[in-house]
Amino acid sequence: MKRFWLPALFLAAVGALTLNCGETTTGPGEAEGYYLGAEACKQCHSTAYKNESHTRHFNTFVDDPKEEHDFVSTWRGAGKPDSCLLCHTTGWNTSKANHGADEVEYRKNLLGIQCESCHGPGSEHVKGGGDPSKITMDYSAELCGSCHTGGHHPTYDEWEESDHAKALVSLKGSSHASDHCLECHSADYWYDRTVTLTTAKEGITCVMCHFAHGSNFEHQLREEGEKLCGLCHTAEGSQPPSSPHHPQDEMLLGIGGYEWPQGGPYRNTAHTYEIEERCMKCHMYTKGYESEENPAITGHSWKPNVEVCRECHKGAKNFNIHGAQTKIGNLLTELETKLDTQKNLEAPDYINAKFNHGFVGADASEGVHNYDYARQLLEDSIEFYTPSGDNVWPFAVAKKR
Repeated sequence: MKRFWLPALFLAAVGALTLNCGETTTGPGEAEGYYLGAEACKQCHSTAYKNESHTRHFNTFVDDPKEEHDFVSTWRGAGKPDSCLLCHTTGWNTSKANHGADEVEYRKNLLGIQCESCHGPGSEHVKGGGDPSKITMDYSAELCGSCHTGGHHPTYDEWEESDHAKALVSLKGSSHASDHCLECHSADYWYDRTVTLTTAKEGITCVMCHFAHGSNFEHQLREEGEKLCGLCHTAEGSQPPSSPHHPQDEMLLGIGGYEWPQGGPYRNTAHTYEIEERCMKCHMYTKGYESEENPAITGHSWKPNVEVCRECHKGAKNFNIHGAQTKIGNLLTELETKLDTQKNLEAPDYINAKFNHGFVGADASEGVHNYDYARQLLEDSIEFYTPSGDNVWPFAVAKKR
């Protein structure tokens, strides 16, 4: 992999520049100073440097037409626009006479998205002997969105409309919220466990799923895709009489509901066994850029797309395939009516049936995730619930496979 490392690159891009080597610049956040390049960061942060140096970020200035992600040929062909350099170099700033390259000898070290693209200029941090107050720590989606936006890669634009973006606001508006909930609702909390509901500022931002310094997983994910989703979209082993909360992982696997001993057998749909990367395949539909009228789709709204369903369900027009969602909706209503009209809050039957109603309802897919399992839980709850509560004790025990 070959890259331009010559200072002349910057001169070629914009013509002769006026170099004000002592000028102060401001990068992301509030850090001030001038850019040093990742080699300077490497002196103290060797592990982070080693991991980051293999990422797509670090190698956004590839100069090799044979490489899949060659940048320079495309940039040259477009007339070397400055706008490209904003997201393919570190510290490029067209509002500055020197375009952000404060020290001419460092200019060759600023190609690609390096440490200071996210942490801000590092000169004051280094002068302060590694003073953490002299470097930026920014967990916001806006930081990533400064580049990951627009028709070609509208990652931030899609995220902004997603429930992930609203997660912290929604949590703070809940009367049942606690600091524990921040585990899945706040990026601040992931990095600093002293953060509370009162002090948390960031919701589910990019850094909760992606590790900027690199990882062993595709797309710099913190964990394998489906396992990553399951860290938060889980009932966390909840049992009656508790209320299950977002049990999508368990529903997909066909576990976690109260399985009536006199009911079953409890089966799963093909979604459980046949689809690889279930969460990402269905909720992260992607499409390449065609035009500004037909921009790319990156999947970061996490809204399922029926196009994915059509791979198996030919001609599907919506997610209510073969009336599955209608059936589950009717069963939920039927069970709710029975529980309301034949209420016995102390009976084990009531508590187990109520748990299944909450389990299927909180999954929120109306049977799409695992129609067979959801249907059986509801049908058996309707059939076997009796207000006398004479059925089998104890409460539910989650089935494990």
